[in-house]
Amino acid sequence: MGVSLGLPGGRNVLFEGANRNKRSMTLNLSTEEGKEVFYRLIGQADVFITNHRRSVREKLGLDYQTLSGYNPRLIYAVASGYGEGGPSGDERSFDNVAFARSGMMYCIGEEDSPPLYMTPGAADQLGATMLALGVISALFWRERTGEGQEVEASLLGALVHLLAIPFNTFLLSGHLPKRPTRNRVFNPLVGWYRCADGEWIMLSINQPQECWHAFCQALALGEEMETSPKFNSTRARANNCEELIAIIDQAISTRTREEWLSEFGKKGLISAPVNRIQDVVNDVQVTANGYTVGIDHEVLGKIKMIGFPVKFGGVQAQVRSGAPELGQHTEEILLENGYSWDDIEGLRLKGAI
Repeated sequence: MGVSLGLPGGRNVLFEGANRNKRSMTLNLSTEEGKEVFYRLIGQADVFITNHRRSVREKLGLDYQTLSGYNPRLIYAVASGYGEGGPSGDERSFDNVAFARSGMMYCIGEEDSPPLYMTPGAADQLGATMLALGVISALFWRERTGEGQEVEASLLGALVHLLAIPFNTFLLSGHLPKRPTRNRVFNPLVGWYRCADGEWIMLSINQPQECWHAFCQALALGEEMETSPKFNSTRARANNCEELIAIIDQAISTRTREEWLSEFGKKGLISAPVNRIQDVVNDVQVTANGYTVGIDHEVLGKIKMIGFPVKFGGVQAQVRSGAPELGQHTEEILLENGYSWDDIEGLRLKGAI
């Protein structure tokens, strides 16, 4: 990302974001005592989640066949890179190589640009979301049937799912979707334009013929422009898109973004600001819906983090705590599961915790 991910107190942005609301314990699974504790915990667990490769899971005794023997109702969730099947099923992977393999790097950017990479972590986040959806579905099935099962989601599969429109376009029609190029598009009323204050606005007028009159009025393009054979139909505007985009560019450059957002809103034309990260976190809409939330962190103090993208009418998702220190809750969890302090000291002496 080009910036430090370190935080005060030895904390880390990635760890904080991924592990809030969690407790942490450490177990040494290379010891028999550590495995015994682990299997005991599995016997009472609802869900086990791992991103270890299949060969590593089998070596450690963490495979589904082993764990389901201790708990047949267990939901066993695997986060993989490329899917567990096929020749790459046991390969290591990271966010960026999943982007490369999924076709995403040839879907973003403009037509003549080289392959481009999005911000790091997007594939990781989406892959985790897909796995969470699988876990929830498996839990629902278990409520109906009493049966546990194995669930798997991959970075590659998540990105193919995200790119459903371009993939289905190719699979069903044989046509390859074009990468978006700002000055060569079928509908110039869908695109991004620079305003007088240097900020950009996105227009999304997907009914161009129906909205053409209102659009010309908003930009004060005049009746001659509106009725010109070069621009008075969707096909004509597509054939003369570069000329029309240049005209829209000139018109948009005369007023600030806020002025244009107001004007388009009055005309019922869909538009939005092209925001930077710092703009988004201060967007009143983001705050109002809890997409960012404030918490009182035990180490970092009063901070903001991303919230939750889903709202419930009953119980509400909350950020209750920051990420734990490694092993912070080992004793607490063991005590809850029937171990005594003497047991815990014995496990520590044997290197199991």
